[in-house]
Amino acid sequence: MARPKIVGETKRPLGEKEPPPSSGLGPHPWLSEQSRSAHQQRVRSGAIFDVYLSRVGEEKIRSHAVKEAPRRLEVMGFLLGEACTWKGEAYSVVRDVVTTELRSSSSKVRFDPKAFPKLFHGLDDSGFDYILVGWYHSHPGHTCFLSGTDMETQRSMFNQPYHVALVIDPINRDIKTFRLRDDGYEETMFAVFDPLHDVAANTKGARTRRLKVTPVMQPGH
Repeated sequence: MARPKIVGETKRPLGEKEPPPSSGLGPHPWLSEQSRSAHQQRVRSGAIFDVYLSRVGEEKIRSHAVKEAPRRLEVMGFLLGEACTWKGEAYSVVRDVVTTELRSSSSKVRFDPKAFPKLFHGLDDSGFDYILVGWYHSHPGHTCFLSGTDMETQRSMFNQPYHVALVIDPINRDIKTFRLRDDGYEETMFAVFDPLHDVAANTKGARTRRLKVTPVMQPGH
């Protein structure tokens, strides 16, 4: 099956919205002692995090990576959520993730082209209005960083200021988030939040689903 080609996009402005409250935030269990200390300091200061990762999304990512860890296979998927601003500062919220069958090894991963329809159905069936705020992938046993190939992916597909690259190492129990900066990248600070404490998300009423994806296939790719 040929690869799908994106033939159009709709851009939306960043909405002003209060981030998830500190009462529902927590550090990821795999954070280093230094990162955990920085997390606690940011919570105490009241400053916002660069990325808010829902517990639902976090559990799916970790479970996916851990499942393939014994075979040292990389995994990947899309991060679904929203990009917002609050008091002049931008942040991203990851509410869910979606993936499909993969072709992977211990050092590379990509979506199986035959599974694109399943991936699109997963996007369409997410149950809420969202944007792609980035992607996740694993480095089993190799620690968390962005390789040259990862940087190419980030620059070509996730080059907006709010786009996130989440890297997880299920062997060394490490997890980090990154974003592009100048000609390289930088680590960002993230917090795991409980959606039940996110009043802004839970006062919207019924969930909406506005995206309908129709993949356009072109031969030769």
